[in-house]
Amino acid sequence: MEIIVSNELGVRAVVLTLRAKGSALSFRLFPMVHIGTQAYFDTVRRQADACDVIVAEGVGDAKSVSRLTSSYRLAARNKRLGLVVQDLKADSFTAPTIRPDLDGPGFSEGWRRVPLGDRLMMSLLAPTLGVFLRGFGTRGMLARFLTVDDEDDFRAESTEVMPEFDDLIGGSRDKLLVDALAGLHEQRRHEPGTVAVVYGAEHMRAVVRELRARFGYVVRDAEYVTVFSL
Repeated sequence: MEIIVSNELGVRAVVLTLRAKGSALSFRLFPMVHIGTQAYFDTVRRQADACDVIVAEGVGDAKSVSRLTSSYRLAARNKRLGLVVQDLKADSFTAPTIRPDLDGPGFSEGWRRVPLGDRLMMSLLAPTLGVFLRGFGTRGMLARFLTVDDEDDFRAESTEVMPEFDDLIGGSRDKLLVDALAGLHEQRRHEPGTVAVVYGAEHMRAVVRELRARFGYVVRDAEYVTVFSL
């Protein structure tokens, strides 16, 4: 199943709609790439605001978060790319929004559990990559690293190499997200409506897997939204 597609046309996000037999509720998944055109982010905001409730990503403020996100923030300063950093936060929507994510202290606590060597490596790698992309990056270069589907699971490999780091950015946040969606299913499954899930693309594997396993939700529709063209 495609989530983020990268090919000669550019990079496109696949907006998935999930439905289940016996439930009046639909889930619409917006897999996010954190750097793209303003048109991409405006499209997601407009479509998500048309839903009944939005479940949005958003880690709280922490110094470690700023270091880890420096790669794409620095890349966006490359004027030749013509791209911007994601500006969609939980408070940027007009529809009712919830944010089942780690707050700043929670993320900092998890960061301290990551071995020192891994922390140092990631703290150096992210800004170094960002500086390179700011000076020399191209859209084609970015596109090569953005493909996400349910077969090529980069996180499965990173779990073996840096399990504490992967749990911080992936597993623990996946659980918060999926538990929130499960709660919405229990509360609203008898009411026609749509839940928008605006979250990083890597988290969508867990959403599709768990909603299918727990409640029988399956993908019924897919729409391609351009993140950026080449």
